Amino acid sequence: MSKYQQYIEKTEKWRGAKTDRHIVDRFMSRYDLIYDTDDYIPEPDGIREFAKAASKGDYDLIYCDEDVVRDHQRMKPYFKPDYSPESEKSLDYISGMVALKKGRRSESYYTYPRDKVCHISRVLYHRSRERSVPDVPPEDSFVDKSPGRISVIILSKDHPDMLERCVRSILSSLVSDDVEIILIDNGSGNGARRRYEEIAMAYRLRYHYRPGDFNYSELNNYGASQASGDIYIFMNDDVEVPFNEKGILERMATKATEDNVGAVGIKLLYPDGRIQHCGIALLYSGPSHKLQGYKNERYYYGYSDHDINTIAVTGACLCVRRDRFDKTGGFDISLPVAYNDVDLCMNIYKMGYYNVCLNSHSLIHYEGATRTDDRTSRLAYDRLKREREQLISRHGDLIDGGDPFMNKNLSPYSLDFDINLPSEWELAGISEVRSSVGRMKRGTHIHAALDGIEYRLSDAYGNEDFYEVTGWIFREGILDLKPVVVIEAGGSRYAAEAFRMRRVDVGEVFPKFKKSADSGFIARIPAKKMERYEVKGEIKVYPALMTGNRRIYKGDDECMRKTEI
Repeated sequence: MSKYQQYIEKTEKWRGAKTDRHIVDRFMSRYDLIYDTDDYIPEPDGIREFAKAASKGDYDLIYCDEDVVRDHQRMKPYFKPDYSPESEKSLDYISGMVALKKGRRSESYYTYPRDKVCHISRVLYHRSRERSVPDVPPEDSFVDKSPGRISVIILSKDHPDMLERCVRSILSSLVSDDVEIILIDNGSGNGARRRYEEIAMAYRLRYHYRPGDFNYSELNNYGASQASGDIYIFMNDDVEVPFNEKGILERMATKATEDNVGAVGIKLLYPDGRIQHCGIALLYSGPSHKLQGYKNERYYYGYSDHDINTIAVTGACLCVRRDRFDKTGGFDISLPVAYNDVDLCMNIYKMGYYNVCLNSHSLIHYEGATRTDDRTSRLAYDRLKREREQLISRHGDLIDGGDPFMNKNLSPYSLDFDINLPSEWELAGISEVRSSVGRMKRGTHIHAALDGIEYRLSDAYGNEDFYEVTGWIFREGILDLKPVVVIEAGGSRYAAEAFRMRRVDVGEVFPKFKKSADSGFIARIPAKKMERYEVKGEIKVYPALMTGNRRIYKGDDECMRKTEI
C-alpha cells in the first residue's frame, strides 16, 4: 500500500458525513462552482465540503487540494498552500475546482484580499490526468530600469577578496545606473581595512568602518540609515551574481515595489549547484530552508523553480522597500545573529504583505565562508537556541497556526514534500535510557548488525544534541521482541530504547523469514544523559532484544561496534 493510500485511510474519516440541506442550497445560490469537465472525476462529498467552508465566512474565492485517479487508483496528491498570489501568478496552482462568488468570475485569482479567500485542505478534486506545471517564462530582454534608487548594503570583515568578488559580480550585472553599494566593515584588521578602502575607491563604494561585537541586525540597520535609496537589498559578502543574471537586482527591486509584496528573496545555490535557499518554511524544529542540500531540480509542482510566496526569505540576499522596512522598525537588534531575517519577514507578513522568493533566478552563495556554523561551538549553539525561543515566543500565534504557505498535510519534519504520515520512529523523539542493565543472555537464532553511531546536534523533529544509533535485529520465529541498544563503558552498562523502522534491504537478504524487512531500528540517545552517566572514552555499542519481562538477549559478538566518544 502506498503512503498516500495509507494517508487516505487514516485521514478521510469525514467522507459521507451529513450536512444540512439549507447550507448546500445557500452555497449553490451564492457561488459558481468552476472546474474542467474534461478532466474532472466526480467527488461525492465535494459540494458538501465547499458548502461547509462557505458557511464559515464571507469569501469571494474558495479552492481545494487535488490528486490524480488512474486505473481507479488515487495518486499524486497536490497539497496546496493557503492563498499565495505570487504562486498563483507563476503556477496557476488554484485552478482545479474553484468556487467563485457570483459576479466575480472575470477576475484573476491573484487579485483578492487575503481574508476573502478560503483554502480547503482536503482533496476534493480528482484529475483524470496529471496536472502540468507551467514553463518558467523565458528570459525577456526588458528589465525595468526605474524601480527607484537601489541601495545594496553589504556587511564584511577581514574578507576583502571575497567582498571584491561579490561587488564585481553585482556591478557587471546591473542595467541601471541608479544603484549605490554601501559597505559596512565590522572591524577588520589594519591590512584588511586598507584593502577595503582601496576596493571602495576603485568601485565607488560608500565605506563605513564600524568595529565592535557582531550584530547583524544593528549593522544592517546602520547601513540602512546611511542609504539614500528607495529600495534596500541586504546582501552577504559571500554571495556572487552569475554572469548570466543580468538585471537581477533590478528584477528584485521591481518585484518589491508591487502593492502587495513585502520582502523579496531569491534562490541561492551552493558552488556545487545544490540548493541552499529557495524559501523558508516553518517546520516542527523552527524556521528551515526548504530543500536545502537537494539537487537543483524541479520539486513539488514547481516550488523550486518558479516565483512563489513563502513566510520568509533569507537575509543573505533580501530586498525590501524602504518605507516597509521602516514601518517594521527594521531588524531587531535583540536578535544579533540568527532569525533576524525571519522575524523581519514575519512582521512584514503580519502587516498584510506577501514575501516572495524568485526561484526562477539564482545566485551563488558560499555559505559558511565568512562565519562558522553556530553548532560547532557550545556557546554559539546555546545562543542560537535562545534566539529561536525568542522568535517563537514573539510569533507564537503565527507559528502555532502553521505556515500558511506549507499545507498541513505535508510533513513538518522534512525539508522535502513528504506526506504528513510519520512512522512511529519519526515521532518517537529521544529514547528512554536506563542506567543499568540486569543479567543479559546470549540469544540463539538472532540476526543483527549495527550500521553506526553518529552525533547529532539537532533535527527536524525538535530533538537536540543526541547520539543516533541505527541497525537491524530480529530473532527467527519471534517478531514482537523490542529492540534496544546496549552501551558498555567504564565497567557500566546502559540500555536505550530503540524503535522499529523498515529495512527492505534486510528483507531481501532474509526472504524466508517473515517480516525481516521490519527489523530495522533507530535510537536517539540524549547527549546530556550520556554526560550525566559519564559515558566517555572507548565504548561498546550493540543491538539486543528485550522481552516483555525486560530480559535482554544479545546476538553474536560481531554485531558489536567499538567507538570513541
